Amino acid sequence: MNYKLITFDAYSALLDIKGSLVPVLEKLLGSSGKDLTAFFTIWRTRQWDYVLLSSSMDKGFLSYHYITRCALDYTLLKFEITCSEAVKEQLVGAWSHLLAWPEAKTVLMEVKRRGYQIAILSNGDEPMLKALEVSTGIIFDYIFSADQAEAYKPSPKIYRLPFNKLGLVREEVLHVAGSPFDMVGAKAANILCAWSNRYHDFPIDSQYKPDFEFNDLNELLQIL
Repeated sequence: MNYKLITFDAYSALLDIKGSLVPVLEKLLGSSGKDLTAFFTIWRTRQWDYVLLSSSMDKGFLSYHYITRCALDYTLLKFEITCSEAVKEQLVGAWSHLLAWPEAKTVLMEVKRRGYQIAILSNGDEPMLKALEVSTGIIFDYIFSADQAEAYKPSPKIYRLPFNKLGLVREEVLHVAGSPFDMVGAKAANILCAWSNRYHDFPIDSQYKPDFEFNDLNELLQIL
């Protein structure tokens, strides 16, 4: 394939959100005595739920920052934890300062060295994703975000951003997904997709299968 652009899902393919956020939760909410790994899981799940809900309500586009804050408020109530507005904003702000998977920077720099352009294609808001460039030290050629498309994955609107903005054709773009949700969305939009299946998961719908599948980002280099 003569790819020109490799796009990456941020929150699963590139970033270790659990490994990044649980220590922040322990620092800011550790005195609560609650299971903060379970707290993270519920927060992340409700974030996904609200992304899907917002796409169905026909109430206009809601920012990822807003959705993340709503999911946090829900989880705090669920776990009966009380904290200040300042702490809540610190917790939401932590989504802009996540750690990349250990191999991510080395792999992406090699992808660039080989002549490919790289981009984030993510449900995050553009300012959140630009902040992640700083925290990870990975500079992308482009950022394609949900607020640009005014739609969240799995809407085809977000997957079409590289084609609409850069005039590329299907064979010139490979999307690297990090979750079964993202992989199915990409394939339903007829996008070439490699799945970094770090957790040895399975497709949600067996009719949608990735073009490539591997255990971590190191193996991406073998197919480029």
